Amino acid sequence: MKENTDNLLARYFGGNSSEQDMQALELWISESAENQLYFDELTELYAKLGTADRNIPKPNTERAKKSFMAYMALQTNNKTQAVETKHKPLFKSWLFRAAGIALILAFSFSAWMIFSEHDVVLASKETTKEGTLSDQTEIKLSKNSKIIYSSRYGKKARKIRLEGQAFFAVGHKGKGILQIHADETFIEDIGTKFTVSAYPDSDKVKVNVSEGKVHFYTTTNDGIILSATETGIYDKQSKKFSVIKSEVYSVTKDIKHIEFNGKNLHDAMDIIAKEYDIKIRFEEASIGNRKITVNFDGENVDMVLNVIAETLDLDVKKDTGGYLLQNNNKLPN
Repeated sequence: MKENTDNLLARYFGGNSSEQDMQALELWISESAENQLYFDELTELYAKLGTADRNIPKPNTERAKKSFMAYMALQTNNKTQAVETKHKPLFKSWLFRAAGIALILAFSFSAWMIFSEHDVVLASKETTKEGTLSDQTEIKLSKNSKIIYSSRYGKKARKIRLEGQAFFAVGHKGKGILQIHADETFIEDIGTKFTVSAYPDSDKVKVNVSEGKVHFYTTTNDGIILSATETGIYDKQSKKFSVIKSEVYSVTKDIKHIEFNGKNLHDAMDIIAKEYDIKIRFEEASIGNRKITVNFDGENVDMVLNVIAETLDLDVKKDTGGYLLQNNNKLPN
């Protein structure tokens, strides 16, 4: 019986009591003043352990006291002959049982700390942010971006959820293949450096590979394999992937960071033309009224314009006068 009571109390203070356990606990408390005192002392001890802020249902001790008093009154009215019983001093009984409960609680709390899993968030707002994960993966977050990953990242799997844009230089000390979850797409590393752009207010998810290869896909589409100098774009409306290949020089001298957030395309092209010292024209003036949300870090001008054209369903042509942006007249597949 004592062992059952100790287990009952351990479940209660561990926050795992069932409704049946609560009823049994109230009944046990009502059986004697000693039980009530023992329960009160354990409650105080539990509070001192520093884990009393957990949401644990409390037994109805008032109801238990009333049951006990009714029981005592009944015994007095019936004039039951008192029988002297020998028992251990209360403080000794309480000491040994409390120590047992404390050990159970301490073990339960330690196990919870060891085996629990929670999310870790790395976020940036007005400035960029850099960090290195436990597997030595280096991450550079663009403005207004964040990644979320498990506190046990690298122990069994390496999964990261991305909102916004980030550059990844993949390390290989953890277990499993690095997987980036960006909106409704997934990017799996095949030993590489790459940038992912997946802003919630954009209709496109973009992956630009600097070195190596990545697998870019969704749960319903096998997707594409991207190699170095390639950019993959996923259209969230059409659910299709496309690839843009860079066939011209790579920018290595002056790394240009360009960021547009709902920018008027006409103004965006003025900025790009100035940054790259080129001329950009629109076939139709109305094209310049479109809005663009996109980020670039070091891509050459051909890559920049092709990504923007793909994002806004445009064509870009290069001629002796510079670059011409025009509506895409291709028939849908």
